[in-house]
Amino acid sequence: FELYCLPNFEGVKEFFLAAGMKMVGEYILDLYNGWKVLVAAAVFGFVFSLFYMIFLKCCARVLIWVTVLAAIVLLAVLGFLFFWNYRNEADEDFKLLYKVLAIVFWSLSGIVALVLLCLYGDIQMSLSVVESAASFMFTNCGVIFIPIVINILTACFVLYWIAALVYFLSTGEISQWGSTPFATVSFTDALFRNSFIYQLFALFWVWAFFIGLNQFVLSATVIQWYFTANSDTKGNISIAKSFCWALFYHIGSLAFGSIFLAIIMFIRFVFEYMRRKVMKAERHNALMRCLLSCFSCCLKCIGECILFLTKNAYVQVAIRSTCFCCAAKEAFRLIIRNATRFALVNAFSGVFVFFGKCAVGAGTAFFCWMLLNSWSEVRDNVYAPSVMTIVCFAIGYLVAVLLLTVYDIASNTILQCFFDRCGNVGTWREE
Repeated sequence: FELYCLPNFEGVKEFFLAAGMKMVGEYILDLYNGWKVLVAAAVFGFVFSLFYMIFLKCCARVLIWVTVLAAIVLLAVLGFLFFWNYRNEADEDFKLLYKVLAIVFWSLSGIVALVLLCLYGDIQMSLSVVESAASFMFTNCGVIFIPIVINILTACFVLYWIAALVYFLSTGEISQWGSTPFATVSFTDALFRNSFIYQLFALFWVWAFFIGLNQFVLSATVIQWYFTANSDTKGNISIAKSFCWALFYHIGSLAFGSIFLAIIMFIRFVFEYMRRKVMKAERHNALMRCLLSCFSCCLKCIGECILFLTKNAYVQVAIRSTCFCCAAKEAFRLIIRNATRFALVNAFSGVFVFFGKCAVGAGTAFFCWMLLNSWSEVRDNVYAPSVMTIVCFAIGYLVAVLLLTVYDIASNTILQCFFDRCGNVGTWREE
């Protein structure tokens, strides 16, 4: 550290004070003084996530059926109420309105009931997949360390990339950014600009590779559990074996699959940069702003489709040990043939993941708020407890994201394992 000066937290506070952002410095100092509460928030988030897994394992099926039946009854009741108003209304215009609304709500209730009857078997199978994923998570808590380790590796690479970027930017012309203490850099040589584009694409590619590595290792671990678990044993998993499969046998497939995601990420980044420039210049051109927003939405949809397809392709790579292209073809064929089941599993797991993240974050924030108000050692040194509570919510939310992302991948992998075992036909068996 002979070349760099690393400020302490008081120095950071003074820096933001000099920049006219006193409150930011106070908030950062609060994070330093309340670090024990932040650690407690991570613990609370992990514990609440485990309890949520137990809840899904025991109550997911009942919760879904109660919700669906309640929706049917609610629609029918609303139709009856509008029909009652139709019978007792004297104004002809309102009578017609109430009659139409009653017919609409009764029709919706009947449609939902018919769909429920037609998809009863698929719904039952999808709920079994969701419960099995929760059972896998609860009996194999060690899988939570897979995304943690991979995210740490990703963070290390990003830090290395930022350090390399700092060295790269030091070759440009540095000037002050307005009246702030920050700087801006400009380049006159096209070689340096092209080098930055190459470095930026490399960041997206490696980032996408780590995303694929996380999905593949989790899927491989779930596959080991699925094909060894039965009513007598809880299933055997080896996280080390999953990493070996990824790094020694399928690293080429991961790299090849991740480049597609990297390309769309790079295109979106460049487009968003240009879009902001154009929208700032064409502030009063509503048509241009609308077209740019629509195109941005289309790029986002394409990115989500590529992410979804690559995620399923990695599962097929782990199951069949094939190349990425063959796995992507098989995954696409499997999704098309079983679109309803995939849609139901993704819908149920998506709903449970969303509510789980919100519930765990809210529970963590509540307990940390109580801790901030009752723990005198922290309370007396914290400037803004409300900001600390928001940070605790974010920590609990991120912990839930880590755990429930594993749950989402486990649901999708178990469904594909079921199709692989049954040859795309058959019904779910509790094993």
